[in-house]
Amino acid sequence: MDYEHIFRAYDIRAVFNQEITAETVTRIGMAFGTYLGGGGRVLVGRDPRTSSEIMEQAFVSGLASTGCDVYVTGLVPIPVANFKVLTGGFDAGAYITASHNPPEYNGIRFRHGDGSGYTTQNREVRDIFLKGEFVQAPWNRVGQIVQYPSETTLKEYSDFLKERFEFKKPFRVVLDAGNGAASLVAPYLFRDLGAEVSTIHSYPDGTFPGRPSEPNDRTLTDLKAAVVSMGADFGVGYDGDADRCAFVDDKGRTCQSEKIGIIISRDILERQGPGTIIANVECSMIVEEEIPKYGGTVQRVRVGDVFVAEAIKEHSALFAMETSAHYFMPELYVFDDPMAVSLRLGEILSRSEKKLSELMDEIPSYPKRAEKFPCPDRMKFKVMERIIENLKARGAEMDLTDGARVVFRDGWALLRPSNTTPLIRCTVEAATEARLQELLEEMKGEFEEAMKDVED
Repeated sequence: MDYEHIFRAYDIRAVFNQEITAETVTRIGMAFGTYLGGGGRVLVGRDPRTSSEIMEQAFVSGLASTGCDVYVTGLVPIPVANFKVLTGGFDAGAYITASHNPPEYNGIRFRHGDGSGYTTQNREVRDIFLKGEFVQAPWNRVGQIVQYPSETTLKEYSDFLKERFEFKKPFRVVLDAGNGAASLVAPYLFRDLGAEVSTIHSYPDGTFPGRPSEPNDRTLTDLKAAVVSMGADFGVGYDGDADRCAFVDDKGRTCQSEKIGIIISRDILERQGPGTIIANVECSMIVEEEIPKYGGTVQRVRVGDVFVAEAIKEHSALFAMETSAHYFMPELYVFDDPMAVSLRLGEILSRSEKKLSELMDEIPSYPKRAEKFPCPDRMKFKVMERIIENLKARGAEMDLTDGARVVFRDGWALLRPSNTTPLIRCTVEAATEARLQELLEEMKGEFEEAMKDVED
């Protein structure tokens, strides 16, 4: 079997028992341990997918066989596992998840000692795996496997956050954990800080029976209805491993992620003074319009939470956002954490005389749409190269930070290969709906022309 394709830009993802098996995962554990030099302390956690416990045990066995001591904390949200890696003095970490992918998928994400994810290092682990040359510790020097209770990890994380947030007045929130790991901690954090909490899809179930794992306007129908019917101040929907969150305002509208980012950035800039705010290349042009009003400077970076974390370190950023609903608060730690950001928004609303819907409506909106152009994994990067060649030949103004972000006087369009699925993503934003349609058709034409060129 060709295993190279399961190693994505910043993680491993594949369909369990088809593209990736327990045997494969054991060997990945051996490759990771080899990358680490056959030693050190590594924390391992997992999400609630049906195959995650199997993969966790297989991975841990391979990792310990190289001589690494492995601490298994079980089912916790990925920000909680990252927090434990950071605060527990671990040399590295790993987390079993396929994030927001459908339930048949699973994978692995590697972590640095500060809880942030691997980028280029992921390829080094891949190369060790493909070569099959693993460190094998002597029988009497294999690593220990230590069970570290998930309840302890969850409490340490919760205590840390509860010391750093305060709600000035009570409010009502509806939390939709999407049958994912957020159900283990998010409701309790809000309640302990004084909020009135209602929950839906609030028990872990790796088949994700309540809704698809990815939280977006289409999948959060139940949450939107619950916020309105309960008269809640806002709602939050999390994905399966709890590294993404989407917000719903008091009118039952899904909030644009960049607007949430702007509201929180404004609070941080007012408290901490001028600084850099990170936004990936997919984010709306409203970030350049709004952030400077509060003393912030916008730095665009490539899509992917691991790349954003690297940019935070490079630019000493105060906050970071992705249009895919990843949010980062470096005043706490460098990795993304939707629970912490949810608490920050609750704190802001508890001090404000305005409702979330009012804060959202104060920020301008532009028509924006995302399309997916199916493209086989083996072809998508070649197709992307051809798209860039063709656009250059036409004299297009482009930002090549990640794919091709084509800039127009009245909008922009981004074409970039997905890091996790066989397609090329197209995002377009424009001053008017009519112009949006024109740009979408133009980008679709660019894709189709490049596909034909590569196939020929």
